[in-house]
Amino acid sequence: MLIDKTDTSHSKDPAEVAIDHVANSYDHIILHLPSLGVFDFSITKHVFLLILVALITVSSMIFLVQNYISSKTKVPGKTMNFIEMIILYMRENVLKSFIGEKYYKDWDALVYTIFFFVLIGNFLGLIPIFDFLGLINYLAGGIPVVKDLIHGGNTVTANINLNFALATITFGAFTIAGIKRYGFFHHWKNLAPPGLAWPLYFIVVPIEVMAMLIRPISLTLRLAGNMMGGHLALIIFTQLFIIEVAKNYGIFAALGGSIFSVSLSIGVIFLEIIVAFIQAYVFALLTAVYIGMAVNVDH
Repeated sequence: MLIDKTDTSHSKDPAEVAIDHVANSYDHIILHLPSLGVFDFSITKHVFLLILVALITVSSMIFLVQNYISSKTKVPGKTMNFIEMIILYMRENVLKSFIGEKYYKDWDALVYTIFFFVLIGNFLGLIPIFDFLGLINYLAGGIPVVKDLIHGGNTVTANINLNFALATITFGAFTIAGIKRYGFFHHWKNLAPPGLAWPLYFIVVPIEVMAMLIRPISLTLRLAGNMMGGHLALIIFTQLFIIEVAKNYGIFAALGGSIFSVSLSIGVIFLEIIVAFIQAYVFALLTAVYIGMAVNVDH
């Protein structure tokens, strides 16, 4: 990312510069809104990205479906074929396998939505749109709104708060699924298998409760860690490495090091594309697995 004329991040420690490029920036709020207690509704870059990803997810699906319905040939295009392939695969190999033929239709829309939302959020973070905005801001001498947009990370799914919100939805989904299937009290009784000696319940029940509460935390950290790690590597290889080499060894050494840096960065980008798919799939898969565990206790 280009350094803004008014930015002082070039004087910071390299680790701080790297973190500033992936974290949510509360020092550069795009739109200030009133707070409600501890909740601040102001629009930061990650909130802006959250809204953008939601709009892209909803509008693209509506557009593709409406375009398919209104077409005379009823032949899906390449994009629609790709989406149908993903949905069919997930229906047959994830939803039916883990939730079951009888109950998967109650939760398929949620699993599909989580998958595509996380996937689009992951891929949006790989597109350097804010770097181009940084170039515009640099050449124009500082545009207020653009200046605020270039600060902070591009990948909203690297934000632990968003990921925890998604994981909380998953937590609520498998809790509701269990209650809907067995009733409120019977669902919580299913935390421990019947027939154990009563002293063992003092051990088994706390372990099961802890395991249930850890699920959303593990979902949160897995997605945030994977998406943030790749972008930190890109920042280090493409910016900090070249800058530090130039400062310590001169411009010619930096030019030579840039060949190594760019080659390695291209490899990281291809790896990030694969990771973007895998992490979206894993989040949706685990959501289906947890729901299946709640509704199929006997199995």
